Amino acid sequence: MVELAMATKRDSVALHSGDYVEKYNRKPLNRVKRLVKMMQIGRDDRVADFACGNGMLLQAIGSREGHYVGVDFSMDFIDSANIWATKAGLQNYEFVCADIIEFCARNPGQFDIGTTLDFSEHIDDELALQIYSAIRKSIKPDGVLYVHTPNLDFFLELAKDSGLISQFPEHIAVRSGLDMVKLLEKAGFSRTRIKLRYIAHYNILKWLHPLSYIPVIGKFFQARLWIEARA
Repeated sequence: MVELAMATKRDSVALHSGDYVEKYNRKPLNRVKRLVKMMQIGRDDRVADFACGNGMLLQAIGSREGHYVGVDFSMDFIDSANIWATKAGLQNYEFVCADIIEFCARNPGQFDIGTTLDFSEHIDDELALQIYSAIRKSIKPDGVLYVHTPNLDFFLELAKDSGLISQFPEHIAVRSGLDMVKLLEKAGFSRTRIKLRYIAHYNILKWLHPLSYIPVIGKFFQARLWIEARA
């Protein structure tokens, strides 16, 4: 069982390295900047960006008085993030190549804000529960976790889930809003302090978002989940 878990982790690291990183580096910052506008980040806050990738969140935030820590298990992503941040001349940041669960165990109650942006869809239920439980313990009692992920109820994700069209190989567990709320509650976040919003897509499909307000069928046009969770 341990050998299987290690092999799975190696496969996942390989999937999120090399060409995948280069492809990710070409993505525009617009989508992350849009998410930052929905966050409340104080100038003295300590921010932990879990599964930070190439550090797009830091790029979107820019210089600030607080402290940013990006955590990712892909060294290629960490190297890419450090190169960008160094060129930009940013300060008060660090990127750490580490397993999220192990990192959180070393940093209990250290962060005002945690984020997992486009991450939960990459991990199965068992691992997701372990990771989000660890993240909750790394966030201060009055802190907040922001989650962004695709919505399984969106018509396009349903088509991928049913096999009608191909899914991204790294997207192994796209979940509905209700599924994500249940997962976070199991991880220790308070059900009454979890706020779920449905937001539009980022490409041409964003023009379908007004249809999400139609009774009964509206849920099929809710492309993305935006969640604010507190312990």
